[in-house]
Order: sequence, then structure tokens, then C-alpha cells
Amino acid sequence: MSWMGLVLLVLGAYLAYKLVGALLKIVFFVLALVGAYWFLAPHLGWPTVSELVYVLGPDFGGRRIEEVLQPSSVAGEVAGRVADQVADGVMERVTAPGSPPEVAPADQPAPPVPADGDVQPIR
Repeated sequence: MSWMGLVLLVLGAYLAYKLVGALLKIVFFVLALVGAYWFLAPHLGWPTVSELVYVLGPDFGGRRIEEVLQPSSVAGEVAGRVADQVADGVMERVTAPGSPPEVAPADQPAPPVPADGDVQPIR
């Protein structure tokens, strides 16, 4: 590697360090502005951060951010999603995609019903 490559490597590392520092300063400045707005908005009669997120933010199905982030509602929603995914996974494994479930033909007799106490293996 030539001396020019070493100089460019050091210069690139220095500029990357400066860029990361500048981005962190911008992020912390924005966080300070949001924090100041959070505390001052109710006293100045401005809309709260919750109201701004409700109007300008993502769609939460007509619910405010406080209603979405309650631990009980988060737990209920996660449990519902997990239960739905488990049920979908079981159904995919039981029947192959695109094929109808197996049904015994009408011309063959149904298998005999086991008597009480008889144990048959699961197929």
C-alpha cells in the first residue's frame, strides 16, 4: 500500500468519525426539542405530542398512542397474533397447500369404530 492509500484511509476514518458525531448532535438536538415541546405544549395551549402523533402519525385504528402502548393491550394483541400464527401453521402442516383434505371415497365402507378401551395409533 502506498503512502497515498494510507493518507486516504486516515482521512476517510476521520471524516466518518466527524459524520457520526454530527449525526448524534442532530439526533440529540431533535430529542431536546421534542422534550421541551412535550413539557411546554400543555402550558401554552398547543396540541400535545400525543395529539400530534394521532393526527400526523401512523394509523393505529383510531386509537391514541396511550391506548396502544398500555401493557395490557400490547400483551393481548401479541397473544392474539401468536395464537393466529400458530393456528395458521398447524393448518398448513395438516393440509398441503392447494390440495383438498383427504376424504374416504363413498364406495368404500368407513373404518370400524374402536370399542371402548381399544387404542389406535394416530396417523
